[in-house]
Amino acid sequence: MNDEQLNGFFKAARSAKPDTAPAEYGFETRLLARLRTERELSVAWPAIAWRLVPAFVAVVAAIGVWIIATSSMNSTDLRSAIAGDEGEPTLVTYFTGD
Repeated sequence: MNDEQLNGFFKAARSAKPDTAPAEYGFETRLLARLRTERELSVAWPAIAWRLVPAFVAVVAAIGVWIIATSSMNSTDLRSAIAGDEGEPTLVTYFTGD
């Protein structure tokens, strides 16, 4: 095969237009369907998290009540030691960990 024949084949290949009609059929519908599913998947997590906010608030409130209730029973509380209720030994115990 010589160069002229090869160039002729390349020219014919470049000038031939492929039939893209099957790929074009329903392209917009497929594209919009794919975008819609991706959007629904990306919006699902924030929507679920937003619905769980009341449960998170209830858990935080319960933990806060529990901490307040148990801190009044603790005699080595830094706040009470600073206020002068228990004195210097409590401060020493708190800071040294003994």
